[in-house]
Order: sequence, then structure tokens, then C-alpha cells
Amino acid sequence: MISKNLFFKLIKQDFKKRIWCPILIFVICFLGLEVRMLMNMEGFIRNPSARPYDIATYIREYFFGREALIMSIMVCLVAFLCGISGYAYLHSKVQIDLYHSLPVSKSQFFWARYLSGILQFFIPFVINVVVCVGIAVGRKAFVSETIPAVLSFLGIGLVIFVLTYSVTVIATGLTGNIIISILGTGVLFAYSTGIELLIYLMSARFFDTYTVYNSRGHFALNGKVWCFSPLSMIIKLFASPNNTTMEDAQKFFKYDTLYVWVLVASAVLYSLLAYVIFIKRASEAAGKSIAFRVAEPIIKTMVAIPTAFFVGFFFCSISYNTDTDEWFLFGVIFGFLIVCILMEIIYRMDLRGVLMHKKQFLFNAICTALIFVVFQYDMIGFDTYVPSDDQLQSCAVSITDLMLLRQNIQVNDFGSHYLSPSQYRMANMELQGNPSVMELARKAAKEQLTYQYFDYYEGIEKSPEYIETLERQENYRYIEFGFKFLNGKTIYRRYTIDLADADAVRLLSDIFNDYNYKVGSTPVFNDDWKIAFDAIICENNFIASDITLTPERQSRLMETYQKEYMKLSLDVVMHTLPVGTVDFRVRSRSDGRIIYSSYSGDMCIYPQFTETIALIKEYGFDMLENPTAEDVDFIQVRKEGAVFPYSDPYGSQIQMANILEEESKQYKYTNKEQIQQILDSIVCDKLYWQVNDYADLFDKRYSIEIRFNKNDQDTDNAYKFIKGQIPSFVN
Repeated sequence: MISKNLFFKLIKQDFKKRIWCPILIFVICFLGLEVRMLMNMEGFIRNPSARPYDIATYIREYFFGREALIMSIMVCLVAFLCGISGYAYLHSKVQIDLYHSLPVSKSQFFWARYLSGILQFFIPFVINVVVCVGIAVGRKAFVSETIPAVLSFLGIGLVIFVLTYSVTVIATGLTGNIIISILGTGVLFAYSTGIELLIYLMSARFFDTYTVYNSRGHFALNGKVWCFSPLSMIIKLFASPNNTTMEDAQKFFKYDTLYVWVLVASAVLYSLLAYVIFIKRASEAAGKSIAFRVAEPIIKTMVAIPTAFFVGFFFCSISYNTDTDEWFLFGVIFGFLIVCILMEIIYRMDLRGVLMHKKQFLFNAICTALIFVVFQYDMIGFDTYVPSDDQLQSCAVSITDLMLLRQNIQVNDFGSHYLSPSQYRMANMELQGNPSVMELARKAAKEQLTYQYFDYYEGIEKSPEYIETLERQENYRYIEFGFKFLNGKTIYRRYTIDLADADAVRLLSDIFNDYNYKVGSTPVFNDDWKIAFDAIICENNFIASDITLTPERQSRLMETYQKEYMKLSLDVVMHTLPVGTVDFRVRSRSDGRIIYSSYSGDMCIYPQFTETIALIKEYGFDMLENPTAEDVDFIQVRKEGAVFPYSDPYGSQIQMANILEEESKQYKYTNKEQIQQILDSIVCDKLYWQVNDYADLFDKRYSIEIRFNKNDQDTDNAYKFIKGQIPSFVN
């Protein structure tokens, strides 16, 4: 009984001794909850039409839903504060002797201090959440459906706190002074995130076929590294789903409720680990750099090797050429030496400690060198790996810059989420039974074609071989594969193919002609998306206009377009100019304004689509209608200088650079006969870009602008001459 009473007295005394901690936490929560809520409510009151949802929906779905992500950042900082301040006494021999002399077991003392830290956070947190609920009720913005959201909000905050708090206590128990404890907490909190980021950077740098797909198109946790650090688990908990299906899109403002149980289990395990470290920790460890010598070499290896490579990437990022191997290697060596020296000094608290543990230094150096060699020379065969047919369930393919159709996913009433063509295809395409798919993948992996990036300004006057290399690579294109295995795993590869290779084009044509490829490439063909479009924008070479269709007419247009699209061959796409485009759009609200965002992208209408062209004409827009010279006031033609090929390190292929002459040559044509000849010989950029990357049909030396007689006919389009059709009077 005495021990039990003392247990609660210890909690009470810790509260009194650290009363500043819950007060500070209360202030932080007040600013992050009540103040933030009132600010957003003020926006609703002042401009109620600015958002497509009401204030009750905001409180339920956003503030107590997605808002947990914002609050988790605050919770982590508070957990650091509670953990460090609560167990900093472990670094003082005097305080250890004092506390351990109390008539309570070491186990009870740990749990009393541990529980005290949790209560110092949770009590102010709950009070502030209750106040927020009261504010919402007072503004009539609280509904019964919000109650589960509030409870889950409290639960998520508590779990994240305990998880981060436990890791902080572990770091404090493993070390012997406050500075190293803070550094150790940061390492343990984010280690697995850092490792996954490093793997991403190394793979992107050294593997030519490496690519990654996620909802943002950038680095994101993909599960290849065990998420054992709190930061990794928190990111994964709140990570937006891929949003490649309507079901996923509806979850955009939610967190992964199933993954919460992983955090709960991790919080329990880390709490027990903190307890074990506390019990096993010797009192003599106070003041030392590390409490357990057996952990010293492990920590050195875990820190030194990744840090060395991060320093290498840092030097590359600040160098003139980010792809240089020399500065990367220098950074790795420099970073490794500095980190190893600093860690030895920190552990020994003596400059003479630099020369100690030479064997471990050599071991870490060898490991670092081996990792570099493995990535540099692809010793794991990453770029040449292609799965066997019997391993695969299906395959997704995306041909870069071919049929640039995109996807805008409507996410409830909160907005839309953009998907690139490749993202959409990787998620929605299911190719099966087409031998050309894997044959092309194996051919590309075997040939290992890669782009060679050169400095354009330094290379113009170099050898003919330099120009020849660039011209040859004008035919190179990326093709991306998503291999979906029978076990549910998916891996992605990005190969380079040569369009000058007849065999590669044959295989590519077989893939393009596959019905499942075309359906999986085109969002509006996916039967899972029941979309009622609010606007349809039609555009030909000169004129753009919107047409309003009933759902029945929309359906008829879609069916007709799809029927003719399915007959489309790769040869037509690569070498035929479209006569126009059609863009299906959906209405949304942004900053109180109604906007129409593209859902399908610009879908090309080719001359072969006779039924589609006739149907669109019936609905009010003539794809083949062109203005005459009488409709044009004047045409301005600007001739640019010589055109040279150059390699763009930020693009997907070889680009063409126009070197402007000192004085641009601009010509203004007003003669009606000349205007008509120009009108018959040009194509607008919107159609030009559809085939420019696959066909040499245009003369890029000229840029053309048209001024129509009627202002409402003017568009923002620029034009290019079609090769072989430039009028003789054009200089």
C-alpha cells in the first residue's frame, strides 16, 4: 500500500516539478486548435461561397479528420519535450542516486515518470479539443456524425504521442548527456524515412530504368523499407492514397484507420523497450556519451554510412553539373571521414579518440565502398531484370508523350487530384496474353539504351560525332512498365527504346493495337468512372468552342469516338496530323469561383474519325471548318535562327533549340492571297505537340501568329509551318 501511494505521489510531484510543461502544452494546443478553428470559421462567415462544402462538413471531415496530420507535428514536438525533460535526470549521477534511494522499485519509478509525461500531454490536449467541440456547437457546426471523428482525433493524437515519447525515452536511456540524447532522438525518430529516401536517391541516380509512382509523382514511402521509425509510420498513416480509382479518391481527406493498429502495437513495443533499457541501464552511465558500449559500433555504422552518401548528394546538388560522379564521390569520402571523426570525438570526449577503433573505421569504409560499387556497376542486375511470364498476372505500359491524355479525379466536394498519363496507366491498365509486351521489355533491358546528356553551349562547335550522337538520340523514347505479380506485388521499370529500330516499332505497334492498352490509357473509356461532364470543348486548327450535350448525346459521342479510336494504328498516331481535339470537362469551385477543369485532356480527332467528325458537326461544331483570308486582318511570321539539337537533362528526350539571331526577322502579311496560302500551310501548336515528338512534319524555324478581323475569333495559339508546304514568298 505504501508503495502504491508513493507511486501516485511520484506522479503528483513530477506534475508539480514540471508544471511549466503542461502549461506550455496547453498554450501550444490552444494555438493549434481553438485559434486555428476560429480563423477558418471566420472565413466561412465572411465568404460562405468560397468553399463547395458547409462549415459542419469542414469540422467533421477536415478539422477532425485531415487536421490530425497538422496536429501530429505539434504532438511530436511536445513528445520530445516531455521525454527529454522527464528523463534528463539519467544524465546526472546526483539525481540518479537521489531518485533511486526512494522506497519504490525501479520499475514503479519508471512507470510513474512515464505515465506522468503522458498525462502532462493528454489532459491539456483533451481540454482544448472539448473547447473546440463547444465552439462548433455554439456555431451550429457540430452534428452527431462528428462525434466518432472527435474520438478518433483524440485517439490518433494519443497514439502518436506515446510512440514518439517512447522513442525519446529510449534515446535518453541509451545516452549519457542531453546533447547526444537530442541527436539520438532525431536519428531514431526519422531513421527508416532517411534510409528509404537514400535508397530512392541512389536508385534514381545509378539505375537507368528506375521509376516511382505515387499520388504526387515524387518520392513517397513505398513499403520497400520497414517503417520502424515514428516519422515513417506517421507519414504512412496520413499518406494520400494513390487516387487512381474513385474509391481511393473518396479517401483523400482520411487517414488509414487500419494502419492505426500498427502504430498502437509499435507504441506498446517501444514502451516496453524503453522500460527494458531503463531497467538494464547502469547508474554509472550518467555523464558518458553512451550507456551501452555494445551498441556503440552498431550506431556508428548506422549513422556513418548513410550520412556519407547524403553528403555526396549535397555536393552534387551545389555543383554545376548535378550528374557529376567526381563531386559525388568526393562528398561521400569527405562526409564519411568527417562523420567518423566527429563520432569518435563525441564518444571519447577527447580529440585523441580520433585514432581509436581503426578496425571499425576500416569496416565501415569497406561497407561504404561496396555499396557504392554495387550501385555504380549495377551488380544486383536492376537495369537488366525482367520478370518471367509465369510470374506475372498482368502488365501496364505507358509510352512517353504518346496520346497525352490525363486524368483529373474529383475528390468529394473538396477539389480534384491530377494524375499524369503514366500514373493513370500504371494503375488502370491490365495487359494479358500479348507476347509483344514482354518481348519489348526484354529487348529494351538487353540493349540498355540510355540518354547521354551534354552541355549544349559547349557542344555546338564540337566534333561531328557529338552532333551525330544527339541526332541519333532524337529517336529515343522512354517506355514505362508496371509488372504486376501473382503475389500482388508490383514493380516499375522505365526503359529506353529506339524508334529508328524497325523491330522495336513493330512490338510497340502490337502493344498500341491491344484493346486493353487503349482502354487502360484513356480515362473516359474506363467504365468505373460514371462522370456527367459539365462542358465539352471542341477545337480545330483555328477555332475553339464549347458544346452542351445531354447525357444521352455525351454517351453517343463517347461510344462513337471509342469505336473509331479502337481502330487507330500507331502509324497513324505517329505520322498523321489531327484535325482537332475534344476535351471533356467537369465543374468545380475554387476561391468562390466556378471553374471548368479538364477531365480527359485533349483527345485527338484524326481525319480517319469520319463518324466522330460528323457527329460533332451535328452537335454544333465543325472540325473541318477553317477561316478564309477574308476573316484575317494580318498574319505575322517570325523567322528564327539556326536550329540545333541538344539534350535536356530535365526532359524525357532530345529537344531542339532555336538560336535567335541578333535581330529577329519578323514579317507582316496583309495580302489576302498570301494570307490564304499561309492558312493552308500551318498547324496550331496544340495539334503540333501531339505528333511533334514522333514525326518530323514541321519546320521549326518559323513562329506564326494570326490576328482575326473579329476579336472573338482570336486564340492564344501559335502556329508552325508544315514541312514542304512553306509558301515561296516566305523568307
